[in-house]
Amino acid sequence: MMHGELSPKATDVVWDVGDRKQLFIDERFIESSKGVTLTMNPPQKLGVVMLPDRPWETRRIGFCDAVMEYEGKFRFYYNAMARGKGTFLCLAISEDGLHWEKPNLGVVEFEGSKDNNIVMPASGESVVFLDPHGSPEQRFKCIGVGNWPDPEKGGLYVGTSPDGIHWTPGTERLFPLCPDTANMAMWDNQRGKYVAYIRIWNPMRKVGRIEMDDIMQPWPYTPLEQPYYIWGKDKIPVPSREVPTCFGYDDQDPVPSDHYNPAAVEYPYAEAVYLLFPAAYLHFPEPPVGKYGNDGLLDIQMAVSRDGVEYHRLSRAPYIPLSPAPAKDSKCLYMATGMLRRGDWLYQYYAGYEVTHGEPEDAGPNPVASICAVRQRLDGFISADAAYSGGELLTPPFRFTGNRLELNIDCSAMGACRVEALDAQGATVPGYDLASCDEIHGNHIAKTVMWQGKADVGALAGTPVRLRFALRACKVYAFRFGAA
Repeated sequence: MMHGELSPKATDVVWDVGDRKQLFIDERFIESSKGVTLTMNPPQKLGVVMLPDRPWETRRIGFCDAVMEYEGKFRFYYNAMARGKGTFLCLAISEDGLHWEKPNLGVVEFEGSKDNNIVMPASGESVVFLDPHGSPEQRFKCIGVGNWPDPEKGGLYVGTSPDGIHWTPGTERLFPLCPDTANMAMWDNQRGKYVAYIRIWNPMRKVGRIEMDDIMQPWPYTPLEQPYYIWGKDKIPVPSREVPTCFGYDDQDPVPSDHYNPAAVEYPYAEAVYLLFPAAYLHFPEPPVGKYGNDGLLDIQMAVSRDGVEYHRLSRAPYIPLSPAPAKDSKCLYMATGMLRRGDWLYQYYAGYEVTHGEPEDAGPNPVASICAVRQRLDGFISADAAYSGGELLTPPFRFTGNRLELNIDCSAMGACRVEALDAQGATVPGYDLASCDEIHGNHIAKTVMWQGKADVGALAGTPVRLRFALRACKVYAFRFGAA
């Protein structure tokens, strides 16, 4: 392995990492490197985990979905559509995230019976979130479009529920424009505010962001002199530049293309990590050149952020690609909001469609969309990857608490890693040099770094230090200082 080739840069910035896990999602903790690249890591596809097999799911399931853990079980809220009978918000339950049950909840009547898993009729696209900041009576909230296309009443509403099963529909229009997609909201722990991610048009589909103290009060926006109409001026307009853009297409994307559902997540297992999983929509030509209007293919990309305000893509490659036809997820993919953790694995979900965006969903006899799952390594979204010939990474200075250093790292069989501690000026700390570091091999979620068999780094806590990684053929996902 190469080492000792990078020189520290003079800086007044010293990050305070405490005992909080830090991910290599960008260059925040890479001051300089050689033979190391940041790499997006797609998850493992697990296939279909939920089929449309109920009378209220005869057209499709999916598109506006959310997963969460509540009272020791996993919940999946999904949008179901019955041919000619409307749209419904439904709930599935799971113990393991792979086998889902559709319980008879006895709440909403469908064709004369309440033996179904419907929690409420969905007047428009609706996405549920669990609000840790909300009152017990409003622990669950649902963002949805209501009263479309009425310009006086149409827009976004927030329904509430104490248990996620019995819902009180929102009666106050909180946003007087109509973003027609899986708009979502959440309590942002880092910012201490509610944040909504909605579709905006500028001029094509992008993701807008609204920040507010109280999600049940009218949401802030800046009215435009000329609203953006896509359905006609007699109908409610869509949002455009009334709210800030946090993510969108740019000149590196093919024309025409834009992005659908944001599926934003404030990652709970590390500090200052926000992830966005938008559906990237490549448009086909309109008729008569193309076969259908508003047609094309969608797969899922990934964007990252440290503050949740602005997102960028490390890679334009799909985070979740289309499967080969005629697979159930071969034409259009839409990520569900949220992710579930089981041990050292993260489970994410998406609606996979067998038809293109503009292809009629009622053309064939069967439903056209199912729910699919993927499995991601804990913290595994992006890694700092070293070449087989060797690489080196130097962090900026930071302060930590604790007495041991752990790495989420995959060296497999042929790779290796050593770590050196330096002071803020770049001088090696005696006893923590590369030669003294016990070489790391194998694949580990939380590997303790040792120097001559000793892990204690407590003597360095509270003072500015840097880390130098000497690497060969390995992926470094995260580091964390903590107590033994």
